[in-house]
Amino acid sequence: MSDPYGRTWWGRKWWRALETIGLNYPDQRIVKGRALAGHGAVTGMSIDPGTVSGSVTDNGRTYETEIRIPVYNASAWAAGMTALSLSPSCVAGLLAGRLPKRIDDVLAETGMRLLPKKFVTEDHNRITATCPCADSREVCAHIMALALVSAAKMDDDPWLVLLLRGGPTRDLAGRLRAARVASMDAAQPA
Repeated sequence: MSDPYGRTWWGRKWWRALETIGLNYPDQRIVKGRALAGHGAVTGMSIDPGTVSGSVTDNGRTYETEIRIPVYNASAWAAGMTALSLSPSCVAGLLAGRLPKRIDDVLAETGMRLLPKKFVTEDHNRITATCPCADSREVCAHIMALALVSAAKMDDDPWLVLLLRGGPTRDLAGRLRAARVASMDAAQPA
């Protein structure tokens, strides 16, 4: 049986990013988070620019949980779209409805990263999480459950990864084409 949370490289990388703020397998918070996620304890989950939020029910109590990551502004995304438009493998992957594995390498050339990389401490990679439960660590089982369920959702809809970072999710083909044309126009001698 395959793992239902993180079937894609981007889904796995998302929930594993929580290791950067204090969890490493086989931490019991991961085990309990998997159990909660598998039993449908996460409800009302939403993925919005900079935030994944949802309610997690555990032992008759419901916890409003939230995971936050910084979003990139419009000018950063314009530079990122230009870089992506100049990468044939990224264009092909995005037009096929998936995130190509090279996407973070290409975006890194412009100072961006879609998904946090373990042990990278730049401000734009800093994940924070909140849950009102009694666990004193920043990542509790409830946050882990939310991360796992959101990873499964991102597996099904890779554009949610772009949305989470404040990126474009509509008319990606048109945006890539426009960015490429603009970069070609800028490269023309005056």
